[in-house]
Amino acid sequence: MRRGYAITGNVFRSLVTVLRDYAADWFSAVLLAGGICALVFAWPSSNAWLWVIAAALFIAWRLRHDRTMPRLHDLDGNQALLEIAGKAAKLGGWVVHLPDRRIEWSDETWAIHERPRGKTVTLEEGIGYFAPEWRDTITLHFETCVATGQPYDIEVEIIDGASRRKWVRAIGVAIRDDRGRISRVQGALQDIDERKRLESTAKDLERRFVESMENISDAFFQLDTDWRFTYLNHQAERLLERPRSTLLGRVIWQEFPEASSGAIRQHYERAVRESRTADFEVFYESLDTWFSVTTYPGSGGLTVYFRDVTERHTADQHLRLLEMAISGIEDFVMITKAASQLGDQQTIVYVNDAFVRITGYSPQDALGRPPSLLQGPQTDAATVKEIDHAVAVPNAIRTELLNYAKDGREYWVDMSIAPIVGSDGCATHFVATGRDITERKRAEERLAESEERFAIVAMMTTDAIWDWDIATGRVHWNSNIASVFGHDDVPVEDGFREWAAKIHPDDRARVTSSILAAIDGRTDKWLEEYRFRRGTGTYAEVLDQGHIIRNTAGEATRMVGGVRDVTETRLNDAKRLQAQRLEAIGQLTGGVAHDFNNLLTVIIGTAETLADEIADPRLSAIARLNHKASRQGATLTRQLLTFTGRQPLEPAPVNINSSIRAMGELLSTALGETIILGLELDPAAGHVRADAAQLEASIMNLCINARDAMPAGGRLTISTARNANDAVVRISDDGFGMDAETRAKAFEPFFTTKPFGKGSGLGLSMVYGFVRQSGGRIEITSEPGKGTTVSLSFPRLAPTDIPAETFSNGVLDGGSERVLVVEDDPMVRGFAAATLVSLGYSVTSAADASEALQILGTDGPFDLVFSDVVMPGQIDGRAMASRIAAQYPNLPVVLTTGYADIELISAASRFRLLAKPYTRREVADALREAIDASQDKA
Repeated sequence: MRRGYAITGNVFRSLVTVLRDYAADWFSAVLLAGGICALVFAWPSSNAWLWVIAAALFIAWRLRHDRTMPRLHDLDGNQALLEIAGKAAKLGGWVVHLPDRRIEWSDETWAIHERPRGKTVTLEEGIGYFAPEWRDTITLHFETCVATGQPYDIEVEIIDGASRRKWVRAIGVAIRDDRGRISRVQGALQDIDERKRLESTAKDLERRFVESMENISDAFFQLDTDWRFTYLNHQAERLLERPRSTLLGRVIWQEFPEASSGAIRQHYERAVRESRTADFEVFYESLDTWFSVTTYPGSGGLTVYFRDVTERHTADQHLRLLEMAISGIEDFVMITKAASQLGDQQTIVYVNDAFVRITGYSPQDALGRPPSLLQGPQTDAATVKEIDHAVAVPNAIRTELLNYAKDGREYWVDMSIAPIVGSDGCATHFVATGRDITERKRAEERLAESEERFAIVAMMTTDAIWDWDIATGRVHWNSNIASVFGHDDVPVEDGFREWAAKIHPDDRARVTSSILAAIDGRTDKWLEEYRFRRGTGTYAEVLDQGHIIRNTAGEATRMVGGVRDVTETRLNDAKRLQAQRLEAIGQLTGGVAHDFNNLLTVIIGTAETLADEIADPRLSAIARLNHKASRQGATLTRQLLTFTGRQPLEPAPVNINSSIRAMGELLSTALGETIILGLELDPAAGHVRADAAQLEASIMNLCINARDAMPAGGRLTISTARNANDAVVRISDDGFGMDAETRAKAFEPFFTTKPFGKGSGLGLSMVYGFVRQSGGRIEITSEPGKGTTVSLSFPRLAPTDIPAETFSNGVLDGGSERVLVVEDDPMVRGFAAATLVSLGYSVTSAADASEALQILGTDGPFDLVFSDVVMPGQIDGRAMASRIAAQYPNLPVVLTTGYADIELISAASRFRLLAKPYTRREVADALREAIDASQDKA
């Protein structure tokens, strides 16, 4: 193939040189030479793709020829031939002129689209004719061709003029001008819809044939005329005990020498020689198996069907042995001769001593007579008909039948009838064995009445009722074992073992020892809770209780009870307890965090003041270090409040890529030297609205989880991308991954796969809560041994929603207005008052809301109220803000808190909130903004 390409290239260069004298430019010469070369090398072969390229080049040359070489009229004949070839091959041409991107189509191209020939269309209109899901693909290939000159040849779908989908082959090549620049792209479009349909039909037929052959019960293989295997189905692999991969293409006589030297080869060769079906049975000694074989000769070789009939041959042997053993057994035995003609009856040829004892008929009474002599007026006709049908097939059958003794006495027999089959496959005799079950049937009738009453009671409950016969081990269940627990077919025999097998392994020893102890003891009741396996494989929490029935000697003979599914009840109890624990922990954590925020507010403010006002560089540096440590403490407090669900988010436009880059050094340190960190950040990801600190904490949390999933080291990749209107962050690792059950529980609070003491189980649940609260979604893709990818998707901000960056000049804005500070913590109150005084404000302080309202009424007016949210007493900050809004509509209120419901507080304060701990700048900006806004409204 490569040599052919080299020859084509040489011929192509030679033709270009010759045709240059006859073409208007080099481009036309190249097109014409390329078409001739492709046709020459495609002519003696079946390379359809060369035909397509050749035709495309000719058409492209013709399109250019029409514009640049109107004087060459001697090629009109060639044009006509090309048009005929294009119609026959359903092939059309096209040219896109750059840079205006106009498209010219040949008539064949318009015909393929089933649209009337029109004017030159734009590139966008041309792309619009492709099926929606293919437009991005064709656009990508076309733009790549324009940008790099790379040609393309793809199969896609278009929407024709009748709104039908049609498969086409699209080919495009870039054409360069004299300066080597791409001036246009041209190519061909071929209608391949019919071929695609034929390919699909052929694949479907092939698949259906293979499925049929693989699912038939008979073994099946095919041999060609050289006796080589060409196909084997799964059943053939099983019976021959050889995989098909070792047999295909091999000669059967070499692979199975025993078949070559025996009757098998004779039958096969005779079937091929005489062209007729062969049907025979043979014993294959090396496989220790009897086979029933049918062969079908054909022009391509031999088709062989065969099945294992070893069991039938074994049954024949066993039947002969039974003839010698049946005379002395307790059950009656009756052998009948099969009817010789249709409509005739069987005749009895043998009866044993038990037959005489049970029926009262002597051998002389029974021999030569039909088995129907044992039947009477109450014998069930349907059962007799079922027996007759089994005998006619012939098949073995077991049934219970009411018969009559010679003296007219009724008796029940449990009877089995089996055919004796001759070499021709027909039944020659039938062997009937039976046991007198009259007493058992009477007991069953009495029991049936009791069981009916029991069933009515069992139907009135949702429990799975069980009845255990301790002596026999038989356990009967009511229908609720299927409806409640999904066990459709529960064996009755050895029911205790079957029940015990469905108990969770961790509970099994405790429960079984408990019930056996109850049986061996003197108690009449038993009660246990344990985990019981459902039909789906999951476990239910159940309450099982039973009543023990004892005989006069005190021995347990029977036990009746019921299993109740209490999974939902226990789950609700567990959820209630968990909620109570979480609430208690949350209250404790929230209280601690709130008090800590008050301390941090003072520490951060004083550290900030010292850093700004101390002239000594060494002391100023210490103050800045104190300020930095305090800010880290504030971050820790935010994490504690996130756990309690009481942390107000501060959403703002965030550049995802910038946030991740800023975390690079911290991530590298946290992940350690054994983890290779890679960043693949797409600039198109853009901005999202989220709490920047929580976003970084979530990414850090996921990276730590990924690190823990790679204890021996590995690669962790953080990538970003744009997906429609979302910005996506993906954290991928090549660790040990998760199974489906773990993925399903990954976001549940307190669920963790880490060893005890190594994880709280809150990490992913906190990330989940943050993402959902930010209007996004989180997904996990993982398989055991194939790593994990966690994807965070956030709504992407439009460019108009991204505010311009602002820069501070370092000067704090203050004022001379009167401010009422309301704070219950003395240190925070003193710090806030001092800070506002340093900013120029006139400050009055109050320890709670009641005092503040009193001061407003007696010592006003004030220009602003600056208050904490959480304060002792009946009135908190929000309630106070609501009263102030009602009594003093123009008086602004700025609230500050360590935790709060941000929406409720926003509605109360009407101004942006100030989160504790806060800095002097944050206080200055918040107050100035609120005062200015209220003055503007006034």
